[in-house]
Amino acid sequence: MDSAVARRLPKQARRILDAPVGLDDATDVHQMRMRLSVAASGVGREPGAAGEGNRTKRIRLIVTVPGHEPYDSRALQVVLARPPMTLDPSPAAIGGFLRDLIGLELLTISDRRINVILAVRANDVLVATDEYLSGQTVPVASVATAMETLRRDGAIDATPATLGNRSSFIGAVLLQLPGARVVDTKPPQIVIVPDASQEFDLEEQESVRAASIPGPFQGALNRLTTVRQRREQSALRMALLHGRDEAACALCGELFPSRFLWASHIKKRAATNEDEARDLPGIAMLACIFGCDALFEDGYISVDGGRVIGTSTVGRMSAIGRRVRELHGRIVPNYSQSAAYFQWHLQNVFLA
Repeated sequence: MDSAVARRLPKQARRILDAPVGLDDATDVHQMRMRLSVAASGVGREPGAAGEGNRTKRIRLIVTVPGHEPYDSRALQVVLARPPMTLDPSPAAIGGFLRDLIGLELLTISDRRINVILAVRANDVLVATDEYLSGQTVPVASVATAMETLRRDGAIDATPATLGNRSSFIGAVLLQLPGARVVDTKPPQIVIVPDASQEFDLEEQESVRAASIPGPFQGALNRLTTVRQRREQSALRMALLHGRDEAACALCGELFPSRFLWASHIKKRAATNEDEARDLPGIAMLACIFGCDALFEDGYISVDGGRVIGTSTVGRMSAIGRRVRELHGRIVPNYSQSAAYFQWHLQNVFLA
């Protein structure tokens, strides 16, 4: 018991269970709650008091988790309090996630060394370090296994024994996931907290809860956020549109109003040097939001010798496969001024 009245009693008198109770998937939670509340109702009552007593008194649960020590409590608190996770460990999602990290400096957990993804292929990732500037390969499957464990358990030990070979890189990648944090346990753990900015306040918790209730959404519809936008995006659009209200998608050739075209970097922005980033007509192209931009960004299509080519890693009759076949062989205008950037995409992003 942990009510104000019960705290005045000796510790043994506050106990409502005489022995530990094992909890597992077969535990009847409702029966356990009833057992606790009935036992609690008799603690701290005045002698001779009538009735059943209060079954909703404050109690303190003392929990022992197999495989965890008392100093793991911070990590356990995060895991037990986390909302349902939406982390997608599927190969397609992981490939897209890794491609978004190309060119970024990923810091390892223990020694803060820099890892940079140079290329993402179907089965492996090419990663550069200070020792191996040209890169070493890391299996995508290793990243997928770590993500699946993190999705399932909400926490994973940041050790070679758990993460496997190239554990430092894999740990650095996991820390790029929304809400990922390092908890200073022994050994250190990577956990997923409810919100990466740690601004998961009561109002937002209520919105998450409301979203799970069938029927019309009951939570707050708006929330103030701060976003970062690259300053050259507007300049890119101006350089590519030349004041036109409509233009052709560079990949499918269809004519669209300008609002349906995105100024897409051919070479990942994070992988460019300053001179390349300023080469606005060459570094970017107009790609429609009706699939071309996403397919190019995720490596399902690329451009080789001025023509669109498509990956064979997806089923021909799948939705992506059909769209890829429609685009395959299309001539890309003004290829020569962007040839070097398309070649980079072909070598580092395309799912060959």
